[in-house]
Amino acid sequence: MKKILALVLVAVLGCGYAAAQKGQMGVGGNLLYGTEINMVGIGGKFQYGITNDIRAEASFNYYFRNNGFHMWDLNANAHYLFNIAPKFRAYPLAGLTVVNKSYSATDESVTRFGLNLGGGCEYEITPSVAVNAEFKYSIVSSIDQAVFLLGATYRF
Repeated sequence: MKKILALVLVAVLGCGYAAAQKGQMGVGGNLLYGTEINMVGIGGKFQYGITNDIRAEASFNYYFRNNGFHMWDLNANAHYLFNIAPKFRAYPLAGLTVVNKSYSATDESVTRFGLNLGGGCEYEITPSVAVNAEFKYSIVSSIDQAVFLLGATYRF
């Protein structure tokens, strides 16, 4: 019982620790997989610490061509950071997205607006470099998809 109480105390105190730095910025890249196009892609991101616990992220992702289809998306998400352990954070995310899906055989292209919901975790390798894993679901009319991401960020 004492060990459980000590663990809860450490977790509560850890959550009070500043998870990000207000005004801190970062740039990075992602490897990703989207379920709608059933293909991998690459992406870039920019992060900005609004408060010590809330971070804004803008990102652009490009999914490679698969069977004549390709996609890209532009995202504006907010992360609420929870300090789980030293150098390890978890976060839920919510935001907006613009998705474009094209089919080269017919020159058909559809662009839609939608919402992102998901979460992720990150590990701080150094004070300036972090790696992350993330899952989000993009709710977009006729182009809904789950996206799995692995990324790295350089902070300054």
